[in-house]
Amino acid sequence: MSMKSLRVLAMAGALSAVALAGAWAQDYEKQLVVYASHPSEMVDHFTKEFSEKYGVRVTTIKAGTGELLNRIRAERGRPAADVMWGGFSDTGSSSPDLFEQYRSPGLANVEAKMIDPAGYNTPFGASTMVIMYNKRLVAADKAPKTWADLAKPEWKGKVVHTDPSKSSSSLAALTTWLQIYGKGDAAWKLTEEMTRNQSIVIRSSLVFQQVGRGEYPVGITYEEGAFSYVLAGTAGIVYPADGTLLQPEGMFIVKGGPSPKAARLFADYLLTVDAQTQLAEKFPGRRPTVKNIKTHPEMLPPEKFKIIDYDEAWAAQNRKEILDKMQQIIIRTQG
Repeated sequence: MSMKSLRVLAMAGALSAVALAGAWAQDYEKQLVVYASHPSEMVDHFTKEFSEKYGVRVTTIKAGTGELLNRIRAERGRPAADVMWGGFSDTGSSSPDLFEQYRSPGLANVEAKMIDPAGYNTPFGASTMVIMYNKRLVAADKAPKTWADLAKPEWKGKVVHTDPSKSSSSLAALTTWLQIYGKGDAAWKLTEEMTRNQSIVIRSSLVFQQVGRGEYPVGITYEEGAFSYVLAGTAGIVYPADGTLLQPEGMFIVKGGPSPKAARLFADYLLTVDAQTQLAEKFPGRRPTVKNIKTHPEMLPPEKFKIIDYDEAWAAQNRKEILDKMQQIIIRTQG
């Protein structure tokens, strides 16, 4: 990209921020409660930036996606949160009783395939699920090449993964496997064989941390979590040859929250060129959704790995049944 193009983008970002501030001038609440399951460093960075830019006091509650969804559901009669920041795009459409539809003006600059057709998600970033391996424990040519490889006997007890009821990224991996392998009994049989080889943990961050430290040879995780260890030279990433998803992550406005205007302003802010550029520059491994924002140069371009045609509507509609079946598999295999 030329310097002239970069200057145009920077000016567009500045103008979009000014337009937002003008459009909302003094017409939004001065406090915002964000329930967040994204990494703390990223959440803290952007909520601080937003607070300073718009004079809104932001309170964050951090936990896993599953835990936060349960909390929002429990508070449904009197919502305490304004925003749920985490999960994948189908998290919102799977719980339409909990979230408001909102189509930010910033969606005009977002890649079309990243826009939630149901209208619940503000697609701040995109993510994909990968196999991560510790370079000291596994040679690159010996690492699993497909998801199905993780069911092979040589990986018994050597793979770490998160309980999908606790982690949206783990659930995304599960729904990816089911879609790749046909959604039926054969897909569930393979999933059970894979799970039998796994150690199941309760937080998604434990996966990339434990593989990065060499406590496990292999883990199933989201790209950004693994990428920091790739940059440190301690881990490698496999984009499975049988395919993976590339889906927008979630940012949803809680239905009936105390600060609806501030929540919409936060959604608009996350889609500004400035915020999207910071996402790419300060958090390597994250993929912006706004057009023409470059990712870290060492990240694999999407055209270089196999991306499945992810059925978001099916994942949302069958969320409860999928989680229930997976819990039975975990009970059978992890005893």
